[in-house]
Amino acid sequence: MTTTETVTGMTGEKAGRAVTGTATGPVFTGTTGPRDGIRLLCHDPRTADDLPWGEAHAVFDAAQEVAAIVSRQDLEDWLDCSLLHYPVLNAMRGGTPVPPEALTRVMHVSGDPRAGYVDGAKVRFQLAAGATVVVQNLHEWHRPAQQLCRRLAQLFSAKAGAVAFWTRAGEDGLRVHRDDGHLFVVQISGTKRWYLYDTPRDAADWSPGYVEDLASARTVDLRPGQVLYLPEGIAHHTRTLDTESVHVTVAIREPWLRDTVELAVRACLARIPDHATLSGTAAEREETADELLTRLAEALGRVDRAALVRDLSRRAAETRGSR
Repeated sequence: MTTTETVTGMTGEKAGRAVTGTATGPVFTGTTGPRDGIRLLCHDPRTADDLPWGEAHAVFDAAQEVAAIVSRQDLEDWLDCSLLHYPVLNAMRGGTPVPPEALTRVMHVSGDPRAGYVDGAKVRFQLAAGATVVVQNLHEWHRPAQQLCRRLAQLFSAKAGAVAFWTRAGEDGLRVHRDDGHLFVVQISGTKRWYLYDTPRDAADWSPGYVEDLASARTVDLRPGQVLYLPEGIAHHTRTLDTESVHVTVAIREPWLRDTVELAVRACLARIPDHATLSGTAAEREETADELLTRLAEALGRVDRAALVRDLSRRAAETRGSR
């Protein structure tokens, strides 16, 4: 059984953080946070103060520039008048990728045949047959998405990327799955029904990818101009209702704990010569290893936590793409 709802903001702590800016967008200062990024996405910035970041899903009205990040005409133009190449544009049907040859053509460039360029007629055929057309890496080559994602990356201190999805009426999207990032789904046209299953409380309780045998879902109908926020790991799938749907998903991927450990250990390893070896008898090697690990533990205890977090945040914000 499912239940239908529209959620407009739950609970959450308020944040007032400093953001500096330039003509090209905010500059990372180490004092920004999720609320600042969410305010950029909201039609009414005050909505961000009550958004349940990392706790539960929510629906809110998109800021004007966010609601117009991609248009239906953009998609038509990309099919008919662009140099898009597979897999920047790809398609999925029932969770299975559509073969590249069913979406692409050979283009002759200076007399040389080059395969893999998007064929608009083939893509429209697959769309009409029930496939979901996916346009990847908008943050790399589509100026509005690029500008938005760069600003979000700075504000969230995280990687940010955007992907567009185009599905005909009455079709399902991908199978039930989890994503390894916070998602902001911007509905461009049509109405899409989202089936939401759970919100994992701990990273050890889930992994990204397709999932099976979940309990009943609650549903959210997302309409043009609205944004659906999904915390990382929440299982979901979709269905387009009475008209075709276009939406853009902006993924925010915060620094991983593994990155934190790796960066801290790497700083300690820098003091050990590359050519140093573990030599001698088994007992001598064990003694050397014990001394080495003891020194490593002591060095990790002296790591500047604040500097480590600032470095991770800066690296994440400066990384292009969402992964």
